[in-house]
Amino acid sequence: MGTKRVGFIGLGAMGLPMARNLLRNGFELHVAGPRSPGSVEALKKEGAYTHAFLSDMISHCDVLITILPEDREIKEVLLSPAVLGGLRSGSLLIEMTSGSPEMMKRVHAAYQEKQILVLDAPVSGGTAGAEKGTLTVMAGGTSEVLERARPVLEAMAQNIFLVGSVGAGKAIKAINQMLAGIHMIAAAEALALAEKLDIDIEMLKEVIGKSSGASWMLLNKSNSISTRDFSLGFKHRLMKKDMQIAAAEGADLTLPLATLALQLYKMSERDCGEQDFSAISKFILAE
Repeated sequence: MGTKRVGFIGLGAMGLPMARNLLRNGFELHVAGPRSPGSVEALKKEGAYTHAFLSDMISHCDVLITILPEDREIKEVLLSPAVLGGLRSGSLLIEMTSGSPEMMKRVHAAYQEKQILVLDAPVSGGTAGAEKGTLTVMAGGTSEVLERARPVLEAMAQNIFLVGSVGAGKAIKAINQMLAGIHMIAAAEALALAEKLDIDIEMLKEVIGKSSGASWMLLNKSNSISTRDFSLGFKHRLMKKDMQIAAAEGADLTLPLATLALQLYKMSERDCGEQDFSAISKFILAE
């Protein structure tokens, strides 16, 4: 079975540009409403096939990609009769949500019974990486399934790593998000100190970027934090969710930084939940 006919579920801030990159790379893209009617209509104008019902879309694809908000949607969508019952034996599911390893393994078990291939493939790189096609994929599954999925992944990603069996992708993504959430708070604290000491932000980035304190968050988020521009990238509430996954997986460990960071994300969710997660800095920077 081929990989050219691709169905895509989850046309949010990450999913929409990823789907566009599939079209640009010659894949036959299939999408369905009504959850994201604006995105579906936009993709239709760019050459995607649109379907009124999810079951119709499923029947037209050899590969299904899903990138959803969290475990609840993974369960509702991927274990539904419309999806699980509609995919043919030998088809491929590429599941890219930042969810829990446990839920991913549950989905894998259900799909194995129907002889549907599964790749656990969360991504990192943010909306900018999604738009540029430079994402990093943390793939959990077999090397054979990864090679089947590789042409599809390469249309959206620059770095593709096979990190272990199904569930390992979600596990590494949780660790990545734990670090990203902590680093964002650390970057905000560094910028607060820089502002107090009247340090030029561009000079700070240049020097720290070549020093032992180098931080992706400081280098890539400092300008928007300094201007208090928290327009959407990766939502604060989703970072809180990812931090919770990491905390749950490490519940029997001593993780003081992750625990404190999660508390701050929880405390600020009411005010910042729908903003970019860099909005956490509002609780650190002097106004």
